[in-house]
Amino acid sequence: MSTPVPFESLLDIEGIVGAVRWRETVAGKGAVTPPFLTEYIGNITEDRAERLMAHAEAAGLAIMGISQLSHLRASHDPSVVYPLDSYYVHSMRGSVVCTINRVAALIDNDVNVDIQKLIAKMNLIDNS
Repeated sequence: MSTPVPFESLLDIEGIVGAVRWRETVAGKGAVTPPFLTEYIGNITEDRAERLMAHAEAAGLAIMGISQLSHLRASHDPSVVYPLDSYYVHSMRGSVVCTINRVAALIDNDVNVDIQKLIAKMNLIDNS
């Protein structure tokens, strides 16, 4: 098992504006219960953290559903990307990376961030 990394260490990466971590309100019922904000860091307000969490949770549930349907439809096909551990949403001003362990980071697009390295670090955050 890998050693967990501290949530706060995400701010050591240049270009990370802020980050949130959250959990399900009722374990195993993510699609029908609102998420619960555990912690947020960086240059974001509590309101922004709550919105980031809610949007990341909704998008994550949709993306996981699509991935699972694709896998069930063609599990023999090696080109099917499953299981997923994260997703990346790019916009003009900033981007969001979210991992399946319910951690999301806001990225300043003016900084070249190694997304694969960021995801690997985010996946090691203990969010239980």
